[in-house]
Amino acid sequence: MHTKDRWRGRAAVFACAIGMAGGVEAADGIVGPGNCDENGFNTVLASVDGSGGGTITFDCGTATLTFTHYKQVANTVTVDGGSTITIDGGGASAFFQSFASASLTLKNLTLRNGTFAEAHPLENFGTLNLDHVRVLSSTSTDTLLMNSGALSVGSSTFDGNSSPTGQGGAIGHFGTVATIEASTFSGNIASQGGAIFSTATLTVVNSTFSANAGTNGGGAIFTTAGVANISFSTFAGNTAPFGAGVYNDGGGSGTMIVSSSLFAGNPDGNCDGVLASAGYNLSDDTHCGSAFTGPGDENGVTLALQPLGDYGGPTATRPPASGNPAIDHVPTGQCPVDTDQRGVLRPVGPACDTGAVEADGESIGDLIFADGFDPG
Repeated sequence: MHTKDRWRGRAAVFACAIGMAGGVEAADGIVGPGNCDENGFNTVLASVDGSGGGTITFDCGTATLTFTHYKQVANTVTVDGGSTITIDGGGASAFFQSFASASLTLKNLTLRNGTFAEAHPLENFGTLNLDHVRVLSSTSTDTLLMNSGALSVGSSTFDGNSSPTGQGGAIGHFGTVATIEASTFSGNIASQGGAIFSTATLTVVNSTFSANAGTNGGGAIFTTAGVANISFSTFAGNTAPFGAGVYNDGGGSGTMIVSSSLFAGNPDGNCDGVLASAGYNLSDDTHCGSAFTGPGDENGVTLALQPLGDYGGPTATRPPASGNPAIDHVPTGQCPVDTDQRGVLRPVGPACDTGAVEADGESIGDLIFADGFDPG
């Protein structure tokens, strides 16, 4: 796409101009006290990135920093908000751009109200890691997080983001590899792929997709190329004219393999396109029927879920309600993951549950805010 090509060029130019700070010893930096604002952050980032990399932390208490322009990173930098820092784009600014030379980690942060009319609130051309990050109420004409490199997302939330004419309301993956684990995508909107649009290698495990919308297909995930492996994930209440849960374009070169995942209440069809099953999937309609023919696959079954909410852990989830056939549906020998989305050990009982959450009944209360990061 034109915007992606333009920004790849700009990123290369900026990276050459800044260089790799060769021979300079890496240094950490602290924002605050007394400089807990954008100017303070700019000063610390320039020092840390200019030194060749390091970790930025905050001594600001609970604080919101309003950005007026996006921040560029060329080296190995970690920004750790300590679960007390919000970065707000004010509906007028983007957040970060990570160059091809960079490895940027954002952790324990909230990013909200980001926008960029020409491109993307988050852009990655190198390596980007999101760890316990919430990305909220942000907009783009193309995609919110544009990945042209390697992306890892863990224990994070994308909620209420919008790319109404673009591909990927939360993530547009056009790079080498993307791994999504223990994360929730809710209320995101795009033309294709309400939550994720992918043209490359994609892995999704232990994640929840709720009430996302793809106005031109793929309510939660839309793939066209690469291999997408989706396992132990829950898709509920997503909407699209086809593939309201997941869609893999049969006219492309992509492969989508789904296993131990739950699809419920996705109007106009839980699945569409060319899919393959590795077994133990459950669907409450028959739109996945041509693919869900593996061991343990069932179509047209009732799959009652709890509403999206706080059931422990750092992200909102939709656990199976009592009597849901997802409970103890996956034999332990077919359960390679040892925890669910919240961090509860799998299995609880004689077998693992299909979907992102184990119906454990007693560990939920012990996990609420256990990591100090409120999912609300």
